[in-house]
This record gives sequence, C-alpha cells and structure tokens, in this order.
Amino acid sequence: MPWREFAAPRSDAWVANARAWLASPGEPLEPRGAATVLVVRDTVDGPAVFVQRRVSTMAFAPSMYVFPGGGVDPEDARAELDAGAVSELADAMGVGPDEAVPLLSAAVREVEEECGLRLSVADLVPRAHWITPPFEKRRFDTWFFAAALPEGQLAEGTSTETDHDAWVLPRSLLTAYAEGRAVMLPPTVVMLEQLAEFGSAEEFLADRPVLTAVSPELVDLGDRLVMRSDIP
Repeated sequence: MPWREFAAPRSDAWVANARAWLASPGEPLEPRGAATVLVVRDTVDGPAVFVQRRVSTMAFAPSMYVFPGGGVDPEDARAELDAGAVSELADAMGVGPDEAVPLLSAAVREVEEECGLRLSVADLVPRAHWITPPFEKRRFDTWFFAAALPEGQLAEGTSTETDHDAWVLPRSLLTAYAEGRAVMLPPTVVMLEQLAEFGSAEEFLADRPVLTAVSPELVDLGDRLVMRSDIP
C-alpha cells in the first residue's frame, strides 16, 4: 500500500528531541512488549469501540485517546493460558507460543485492570503489530487485538491513568481527530478507520488482516514533522 502521513502534534520538547535525532541519530532504545485491545459491541449505527483518554501528566501519550492496554510485565511470561488458544493465536501472529504467551496475558490482564472486563485468550483476534519509532524516548512493540464485549459484562474506567472513558463510533472519533478535538497516535487512527469499514462487530471480528510490523518513519518537511507509515 502507499505511504500514509500523519501529523505529529506534540510538545516543544518532543519536537526538539525529534529534530535532534534527525540531525544525529543515536542508539535506539529496545522497545518493550505491549498489547492493547479494541473491545467492540454493536449499536444501531454500527460497531462501537471502548476508548480511554490518558491523563495529561502521563509520560507516554498524554491526553491521547487509546484502547485499553499496556506493557508486558515479567509475570505475564509465566501466565497459565489455554494451550490450544495460544497455539492458534501464535500461528496467526507468526510467532512462537513462548513469544505469544506474555503478549496475550498482558492483553487480557490490562483490559481487566483498566476497564473491569474479563476476557479469555480465546476471545482475542490479532489485528495489527506496531513498533514505536527509534527516536522516541519510550518505545513499545505493540500488538493490537480485537474482542467482543463479553455478554453480561460492563466496561468501566478503573485506571488512574485515564480521565475519560466512552463507547464511541469510530467515525465520530475520527471526525474529532480531524477537527483537532481529539489527539491520537497513528495506530489508533488506523484501527478506527478499519473498524469503520464494517457493518457489525461480528463482521469485524471475523476479518483476518495482514499482520506485518509497522514502524512509522519520522520525516522533516521543513515547516513540520510528520510520521510516515507503510500500512499493510
């Protein structure tokens, strides 16, 4: 697919760091494994997804809309998960079971910690794989998954890292992003765009996209910086 360009609205300190990297690239930090989940449900207007806005004091992605998720913790590697589900998901992700376990564990653990939903590994559908660009001071190797809202459960913001939680129609949040009323990182934008193409949560969850790692490239256009990504 052709390259996509995303504006990079960040702080002056972020811009200074980015331009310094372009002038003299250094040794990039090793990205931390992470997982995030698009929890979806149907509405009369199409599928909706649960999102959270990170508080403005967060070191990474402050004031940005995100899906529930977070970094892999050491104990995730020791999680006891359904072996059959792990094997199937690992095959879909193109990784071995030992690599998949901590990511899948982090996905279900973070969703429960951040919005109170109890998912099983078998509920997860791999959607994408994004790696934070090398110039960033905090880097993540993030897998995006999708899952249906479990029957009888209620999503509620339970994290001190967020100040707003809501079910949104993807096109509504994309409009707010385009108008400057919502701030999001490129993978969040792309995930919302993809969800908006489906008429129901079931259709979205049945989709099996190409899973190729994406790492946006920082580009200086003179008057502005952009993040350029080749989206599979």
